[in-house]
Amino acid sequence: GIIDDNDRTIIGRGQPKHTGGFGSSFYFYGFDLNFFCQWSYGNNILNANRLIFENGTFSTNLNQLKTYTNRFNAETNPDSKIPAINANGMNVYSSRVIEDGSFLRLRNISLGYTLPKKALKKLNFDTFRVFVSADNVFTLTNYSGPDPEVSTRNSVLTPGFDWSAYPRAFGVTGGVSFTF
Repeated sequence: GIIDDNDRTIIGRGQPKHTGGFGSSFYFYGFDLNFFCQWSYGNNILNANRLIFENGTFSTNLNQLKTYTNRFNAETNPDSKIPAINANGMNVYSSRVIEDGSFLRLRNISLGYTLPKKALKKLNFDTFRVFVSADNVFTLTNYSGPDPEVSTRNSVLTPGFDWSAYPRAFGVTGGVSFTF
């Protein structure tokens, strides 16, 4: 009936079991479509954001996560997995904030069109291509944080620790390339 250091155990895996990526290119009557996907499988993430913002450790006056409203209360919510307000000011790592960090991300996709040689002769160009490209388009994951590809504890040697990591930026680029 006593919880102490003998109850400690490894509750997560910071390194994925495997990672990889795949991509392809397609060409059709002057159009070209390229994409690249990246994936990671078998790692866990300690979501430190939930650890702090779901239990009122530092102050009940801080903004909390929406899930904080579902915290334990002996009278109104006795079945909650989110702890009651922690009056003693201690945070304890637990399996409650360990989440699956597996993901599949569409890292890049681009679509372009190259004008045919006949049209280029009239315009005095050798080549002329118009394109649009997007980076970090979407990520499929069950992780509740903004980005499952995190490592924010002390260094890259502490993977799988999310303490307010900035997510990968979505970006769109368009352009024209030509030679004459």
